[in-house]
Amino acid sequence: MPSEQVYSLLFQSRDGASSLYILFGGIVDPVSSRIDRFEVIAVGNSELINIPLSGTTFKDITNVCQKIKYEGKQLKNLTNKLQELFSNNGRSDDFMEQLIHYINKREDDKIKYLINQIQNQAMGNSKPDISLWYSLIDRDKIDEAGSGKSSFESLDSEESQEDSSPEEAPIIPIGVPTGIDASIPPTAARVQFKFILSPVSGIPVNQLKPGDQIVVQLTGSDPTTMGIIDSMKLKTEDGSIKPIPATVVATENKGVENETIVKIGNDVFGKIYEEENSIKVRLYTGEKPVSKSGGSNTSTASNASLEAGESSLLLTVLIALGVVGIGMIAIFVFLL
Repeated sequence: MPSEQVYSLLFQSRDGASSLYILFGGIVDPVSSRIDRFEVIAVGNSELINIPLSGTTFKDITNVCQKIKYEGKQLKNLTNKLQELFSNNGRSDDFMEQLIHYINKREDDKIKYLINQIQNQAMGNSKPDISLWYSLIDRDKIDEAGSGKSSFESLDSEESQEDSSPEEAPIIPIGVPTGIDASIPPTAARVQFKFILSPVSGIPVNQLKPGDQIVVQLTGSDPTTMGIIDSMKLKTEDGSIKPIPATVVATENKGVENETIVKIGNDVFGKIYEEENSIKVRLYTGEKPVSKSGGSNTSTASNASLEAGESSLLLTVLIALGVVGIGMIAIFVFLL
């Protein structure tokens, strides 16, 4: 049975040398020895997670993480890896026994050591600066937000607002989209996708520009993306998704980080984040993209096999006729 009081465990990890910054918020149940729920995000810009942990709630951390993910500013691969690692360790008896023991004893250095062990599995050996905050709270207050801190507010500006009315909305607002997100109409369907790559003849992702036509493939299991896949009849009999053409609407390059927004059909848009400039995206040339099922290759192979079979049969017939002809000539010479 879940305990009535749980720990709210929050931390920030800052590694300036590699420009990797992590924000984590979790609910630790000391009775069941499990991490009930958590949110984690990895970014390449420290300002995105610049919030004081003292007085911040798990709900506040969740709001910040969701905002960053919505805007596509997270390091997606690293975030996914951290989610997997914390999920696995959150169910590990050995890890949780140590974590809860150190929290109860308030041994912060040992808690940071455990955290860093997980991080090192995701991003290699590093010695980040880890800030830690944890407190015992009532379970029914998990989803309560704190003072409504924004990830873009500094500590000074927050302190100047301490006397503001407590009735102000505590949820961090998403607000009006800015930057390249502003190119997506508010009423548009937003889908998930990936680039179809072409290492030889493709265009580098950081050289894409508005108006370029490329080949993409819808991915993900969210209702919007699945609905578009069904409506466009993109799923093949073997379950793979057919690649389709898309038009680049907006791009933004920040060193090695690239954000691209594409338009797929009418009022269907997608945004993708890539951490490498070296990948090359396949350009759409007007030809029908070949799906992963390899149907075209199979057809070509079948035709080649048929032609080879016909040639073999013809050769066999010619040899047989030649043998018959030689036999008839031999008989004729013998009779003479």
